[in-house]
Amino acid sequence: MKLHDHQAHYRTDAEEFDYFAPRSGADKDAARRIQEAVLHCIPISSDGVICDLGSGGGWLMEDLADRRDIHIVSVDLGLRNLQRLRERHGDRTLAVVADAARLPFRKAAFSCVIASEVLEHCNEPARVVAETHAVLAPAGRLVVSTPYREVLRYSLCIHCNKPTPQNAHLHSFDEEVLTEMFQAAGFAEPRWFAMQNKVFLHLRLSPLFRFLPFRIWRVIDRLFTFVHTKCHTIVMRAER
Repeated sequence: MKLHDHQAHYRTDAEEFDYFAPRSGADKDAARRIQEAVLHCIPISSDGVICDLGSGGGWLMEDLADRRDIHIVSVDLGLRNLQRLRERHGDRTLAVVADAARLPFRKAAFSCVIASEVLEHCNEPARVVAETHAVLAPAGRLVVSTPYREVLRYSLCIHCNKPTPQNAHLHSFDEEVLTEMFQAAGFAEPRWFAMQNKVFLHLRLSPLFRFLPFRIWRVIDRLFTFVHTKCHTIVMRAER
């Protein structure tokens, strides 16, 4: 399924939903663990330039706010989201309204591109991955996180009376689909891991472990995977 007009959809989405509103409970814990996993995959180097595709509420900017030697370019279709980032971080915020499938940057502009919880929303995810390859510098890294083997669910839209995917998730991914997509774009030897075991999530155990450092939490999460193999999220990275 494709969105009829994905640009108009996400511009309206930014106006209707507050991506900066604080989350609570298990949802906050789950989002935070995904962010920590992505951060562990980013090659943090001095004078690095990072492209944050689908920046939304700007969590990457928040987490790296103290690193003045790192420049982050926030890219989103929602103008309101980028305006809010500018309000929070001032002139330090480099914000660009753009479609991830048609990036308006020169070749080799970035040392790293992040697409966290983005590909499942894109009409053409393979084209998005190819675009990131074009704007990455040699040895630059792409880091992607997305739901893992998600069963797409639909509801009946009250406006058009047609099936509409929940959360605007258009695609479901696993390691084989992502690996093929990365390699077709020119990335060599992509690496991946699945995380957030579904038993861990369904039992609502996050309050017991939310204060643990990410590496310790990952050990516990992996132990659950020996019992039940289904996970919520896949993270993949590869170098250009």
